[in-house]
Amino acid sequence: MNNIFLKITKFFLYAVPFSAVIVSRGTLFPFIVGKYVFFRTIVALAAIFFVWHWAIDKNQNLKIKNQNDNLKFKNILFKQPLVIAVSIFALIYIISGFFGYNPAFSFWSNFERGEGGLQMIFLLIYFLLLTAVFSAEGSWRKVLIAASWAAALVVAYGLGAILGIKTFVGDGLCARFAGSLGNSAYLGTYMLFAIFYAAYLAIDNWKFSKKLVKFGWLGLLAVFAIFLLLSQTRGAFLGLGAAIIFGLFYIFFNSSVSKKIRWISLSLAVILIISGSLAIKFRNSINLSMPFCGEKGTRLLDVSLNTQNFQTRLWLWQQSIIIFKEKPVLGWGMENFNVPFEKHYDPHFEVWYDRAHNIFFDYLTMTGILGLLSFVGIFIVYYWQFFKFSKQELVTSKQEPTLITNYSLLITNALFFALPIAYLVQGLVLFDVLPIYINLFLFLAFANHKFQITNHKLQTNSNE
Repeated sequence: MNNIFLKITKFFLYAVPFSAVIVSRGTLFPFIVGKYVFFRTIVALAAIFFVWHWAIDKNQNLKIKNQNDNLKFKNILFKQPLVIAVSIFALIYIISGFFGYNPAFSFWSNFERGEGGLQMIFLLIYFLLLTAVFSAEGSWRKVLIAASWAAALVVAYGLGAILGIKTFVGDGLCARFAGSLGNSAYLGTYMLFAIFYAAYLAIDNWKFSKKLVKFGWLGLLAVFAIFLLLSQTRGAFLGLGAAIIFGLFYIFFNSSVSKKIRWISLSLAVILIISGSLAIKFRNSINLSMPFCGEKGTRLLDVSLNTQNFQTRLWLWQQSIIIFKEKPVLGWGMENFNVPFEKHYDPHFEVWYDRAHNIFFDYLTMTGILGLLSFVGIFIVYYWQFFKFSKQELVTSKQEPTLITNYSLLITNALFFALPIAYLVQGLVLFDVLPIYINLFLFLAFANHKFQITNHKLQTNSNE
């Protein structure tokens, strides 16, 4: 009976990524309300069944199971560095609201945004449940498959809207693609995570030589990349480019690979940098729009610092510094950016803002220096753990009988190295919303799983 409750918990956690597909036409904000209602309901149910499972067997420890040797070891959740870092950020995020301008608004938010402290509580529960419940590689593979199918349905919803299906809400073919997220900027960032899932699953299946499956995941990866481009989201596009380049540099600087592979990766990185620079320089001669849509599309390549959009961002970030200085420690509280923005309103702004449109300035102004440091601290801890284990794991993997496993591990590590860079780069011009948060916390939980498994392997090998 106890095992049934754990299976139900897993089922609900598998369902969480599908929050991004929900569109509630009967609400004032159809692309927002249904998503967070579904997300909170599913996470609450998962938590209830997990507690039920735990209560029936009080003596059961949280464990991680090694897929290769079936050894088990105690997994003390809050002694894992990445779990600690994420938890500290979430707690400061929540606490800052109680010391901000409007604590009630910081906690409950509103129907339009659906964020705030309450949302962060559910996100933290989701992260902790993922970390505690999923211990086997096969279970995590199912989580990533579910997240990939959710991304595919996000795209399918947008295509349905383009085809004019009455129950679907969205713009036509010539508009920036937004899928079921309702905002093309969000879709671009969302696709970054989807590309990672598809790439990881393709590489994972490559090790096991399942040709049809592995090429299927590569095909889905291509689909996600295409719709990222169709979203015309410059931040996500630059994030993807930065991730690929840094991933190639990671391979180049990795001493455990052959010189040939290192120089190939360096050459590709240089080619991408040069070709990208030339594309931006001669962007007015390049048309990226649909051939029958009329207006010439160069938005993706229009990344000049002199554009009106970027100048507006600069003014907004300057205002953020002024706003931060008034409440430097814990900030104004989440969801309260609009209050100091209106207080220090600058006539340069032609529209009203409730976000700094930059994740770093958002956390700086609304959660203060403590919130920003805790957010940055997540990625410091992440890369500390990443470099601590990845190099040793690659050296250990040289004992494998084939090169396929070694190269798969190398590319997998490059993916784990690159995705946070893509997220942080796009975050320079955007803010986080629920579909992005879900994928960020899912990725961090998966990375934590990888770190713990690698740590266990290395400890086991050292003891033999």
